[in-house]
Amino acid sequence: MLDERKNSVSDDELPLTEDDSARPDAEADKSLKFQLTDLIDDARKLAIAEVEYYRTKLSVNLTATKQVLMLFGIAMVVGIMTLVALILGILLILSHYLGPIAATGLLTGSTLLIALVLMNIAIKRARKLPLDEND
Repeated sequence: MLDERKNSVSDDELPLTEDDSARPDAEADKSLKFQLTDLIDDARKLAIAEVEYYRTKLSVNLTATKQVLMLFGIAMVVGIMTLVALILGILLILSHYLGPIAATGLLTGSTLLIALVLMNIAIKRARKLPLDEND
């Protein structure tokens, strides 16, 4: 559309016809056409900019979401590994000193505490994600 304006003849170079002299708003019509062309071009540029904005916003959100999911996965793996290691290793040792019931309770409580701390970190980061379209 810009090329059409460059190749078009200027208003001063056009010869006046009887129709043009009868209508004093002929120049206003031509400028209106150019204004509409500019408006369409601006709307197209705005649409392209909006698409790029949302594409970038989605990319940022995906990166942050991946980090949260990675922390969640690590918390789950560490929680399970901790349960197995504590139950099999330390339970045998503590059962001699505290008895089997107290040793099991202590190990279970500490394992759950570690898992809860990691889950709270993941939940706090998940709440900070900019997922609202109004932001």
